[in-house]
Amino acid sequence: MDDKISIIMPSYNYAKYIREAIRSVINQTYTNWELIIIDDASTDHSLDIIEEYLHDTRIKLIINDKNLGLAGTMKKGIEFAEGKWIAFLESDDMFYPSSLEKKIEAAKNGADVIFTAVECFQDKYKIEKYKKHVESINQYIVKLNKSKFIPNFKNIVYKTNIIPTFSVLMVRKELLQECKFNPLCKSALDYYLQAQLCFNKFYYIHEELTRWRLHSDSYLNRDKNSWLIKFLFSISIYKETIKDKNAFAQFFILANWIRRKIIYVSLNNGRLKISLFNNQLIFAI
Repeated sequence: MDDKISIIMPSYNYAKYIREAIRSVINQTYTNWELIIIDDASTDHSLDIIEEYLHDTRIKLIINDKNLGLAGTMKKGIEFAEGKWIAFLESDDMFYPSSLEKKIEAAKNGADVIFTAVECFQDKYKIEKYKKHVESINQYIVKLNKSKFIPNFKNIVYKTNIIPTFSVLMVRKELLQECKFNPLCKSALDYYLQAQLCFNKFYYIHEELTRWRLHSDSYLNRDKNSWLIKFLFSISIYKETIKDKNAFAQFFILANWIRRKIIYVSLNNGRLKISLFNNQLIFAI
């Protein structure tokens, strides 16, 4: 069916949370969905919990023989999806009952990518940190105070990530199938996908339709990267938002100071190469 939503839920050692995540999908007011749970070789009792819900034929379980990581797991889930739309729910988060219903309404109004406001809970320090990020977004980039289409999303995404978690996103499946799933910072896969999708129609729903669990054991906190990897990742985000090669080249003229550091940047025929001064190639896009 055209309006079927495939919900992708990666699962890795979140036995203490995943039951709540699954039940939040079952309790949706919108019922034309399938839930695809991809277990990424968990070593706890996650599978025992998931199997309790497989009597619901809308729920499907895929088990990875070995740990593929978030990107490989997400991509695999999309390949199995039957719906026109892909929604994401991480296995430590929860949907509010009307989450899918409100998103499909936005989809029918012409949106390609839909995201919602979020309710943070659990770690108070991380919640306060996120609130400060939102204040910065509202002051300097875009004021998220009502439901609306966000024009020129490409002018926002290279500055910062305004979409906090996979669990608030719903995307047209055909658009995701064209995306690359190989970010330099593995935990920033959602941000990398947003950059690739930035020329499509983004719609923001100003309602807290997802509960986002902030805690120290999250995937985001497991992935540690050096300043160089983070810097190169930022460049890759910028590159995805630039279609004008002259504008892309101009950016690196402005960033000429990099040449006096430990790396050398060159641009030939629109292809960026970053090398050490001994000409050893370390990155190319």
